[in-house]
Amino acid sequence: MRIALIGGKGGVGSSLVEAWRAEHELTALDRSEAPQPGVRDVVGEADDPESLTAALEGAEAVVHLAAHLPHGSEAEQLPGTAAAIGVNVGSVLLAMRLARRLGVRSFVHISSLDVFAAYGTAPIPAGAEPDATALYGLTKLLAEQALRRAVEGPAPTAEEGPLTVTSLRLAFPTTAEAWPRWITPLREEQAEPVLHTLEDGTPIGSLHPEDLATAVMGALRRERGGPYEAIAVTAAAHSIVDDSATRLLGWRPRHVLEA
Repeated sequence: MRIALIGGKGGVGSSLVEAWRAEHELTALDRSEAPQPGVRDVVGEADDPESLTAALEGAEAVVHLAAHLPHGSEAEQLPGTAAAIGVNVGSVLLAMRLARRLGVRSFVHISSLDVFAAYGTAPIPAGAEPDATALYGLTKLLAEQALRRAVEGPAPTAEEGPLTVTSLRLAFPTTAEAWPRWITPLREEQAEPVLHTLEDGTPIGSLHPEDLATAVMGALRRERGGPYEAIAVTAAAHSIVDDSATRLLGWRPRHVLEA
């Protein structure tokens, strides 16, 4: 499969490259100029139409991973509000629309279970509506809403063709070395991997990169032109009551922290 990774040199993107480059034709759009073996590099910004077009040309599938990750306290995050919306919302919608115009068959948006304000502290019940107000979770939620509206709006033109769009709400994606603990992409803010727990002390195992790659590939292979879906992807079933990954992708994590 010809896959374009937008923001393909971050932690999650690097995990996907490692899992897929032997079997798939990969293109990575990223601001970093560092080369990745076995990958076609496009250096540019995620919100630049020319760079996006260069990366998406000829792709069958797209994974949008680029994200603005807020630093510090809520007050310290304020100056980056517009930048977070630009990358986490604007570039997602732009990439999806370009993908549809270029005849891409599948688009996967990497979202987060941070769309739920209480995720990581209390279990999220079945049917709960996302309610994030913190900047990162809120921008991920806004991107999901924008994608849903775009997909459920007017039918694509004959030139555009059908596009399947999926948001994957990841929970604590980590490295194989750190698993089951989590290591943040903001490495300067974290000296050692951490094991998250709910308020009652129940541990939340992080998402192993092998399970991550399997879930994303399952989303890329959903039926073309299918309905928009937002799917929880977590290795800790007790943290949210949501069977959408199993039901829609046939996915279950292989790396699970034993109770």
